[in-house]
Amino acid sequence: MRARNDSGCLEPMTLRRLLPSANAIFVFETAARYLSFTRAAAELNVTQSAVSRMIARLEAHLEVILFLRNAGGIELTEDGRQLYHAVTGGFQSIEMAIEGIRARRGDSGVVSMSLSSAFVMHWFMRRFDRFQARFPSIDLRFQLVRGEPIGPVEDVDLAIRYNWPESIDHLRWLLMEERVLPVCSASYRAANGSLDSCGDLAGHTLVHLSGATRIPWQRYLAEFHYPPPAGSRSLTFSDYSLVIQAAISGRGVALGWWHVVATELMQQDLVPASANVLSTGNAYYLVASNRRPVRQAAILVRDWILQEMQELRAQVPLG
Repeated sequence: MRARNDSGCLEPMTLRRLLPSANAIFVFETAARYLSFTRAAAELNVTQSAVSRMIARLEAHLEVILFLRNAGGIELTEDGRQLYHAVTGGFQSIEMAIEGIRARRGDSGVVSMSLSSAFVMHWFMRRFDRFQARFPSIDLRFQLVRGEPIGPVEDVDLAIRYNWPESIDHLRWLLMEERVLPVCSASYRAANGSLDSCGDLAGHTLVHLSGATRIPWQRYLAEFHYPPPAGSRSLTFSDYSLVIQAAISGRGVALGWWHVVATELMQQDLVPASANVLSTGNAYYLVASNRRPVRQAAILVRDWILQEMQELRAQVPLG
């Protein structure tokens, strides 16, 4: 919406003329995010009545109702939802612009990553001290994915995703071909033998991931013509990090995805429980969305992860 000045030229109507105060939009966003004036007041360090008054003032200025007040709390009206979506989109654009400005100053800033919980625990945390020593000005923010690293890549700088297709909307860099092998502790293997040295699996405990697993034990065993696991004991967990931890602690044999367990293999917290490695022909990629700029700090983190993985492949080679 534009108005003409005295010279006849068009000038934009500024946000200041559309709002009762600059602070009103921040109060509205906080109250809408929490759907609570009380929690908004706590975050903004003001009283609940101050938040209520500011919202009432904003509604009067806009001549619309933004919140419905009822005995159970508050909820956004249709006008309120429309304004909230616009405000959050604007805030995200501002945040990205500020991060981009900071990034141009050098290797500093916050890099957000969407990774599987198992990869963070068993790969990244093993290298965290080295990362901090290399990049003291870069902070990391992890968005954890339980189970298979799949799903959209939108509100993060980098993500690790399984079999990510080529797309004009995203950039991708090959991290690791998918390889799976049984792993266990050295003490477990010494006490029970490897899978290759036994006539059946009755003496083994197989550690499972619950749910519809893409590569369950049955597939691995059939691939290499092992006997059926009849008589074997089992442990089942809903989180893959716990599956690997059970193997490290000597409780059984787990199927290990190489890019997750390679560090444990190198440090001998885990050892192969079989000479047979399943290569699926699939791969894991580092992915970034073209909808947000790949900042200098994110480029440094990307290159560091790729270099670390390349060095790990040289240290823990697989056929």
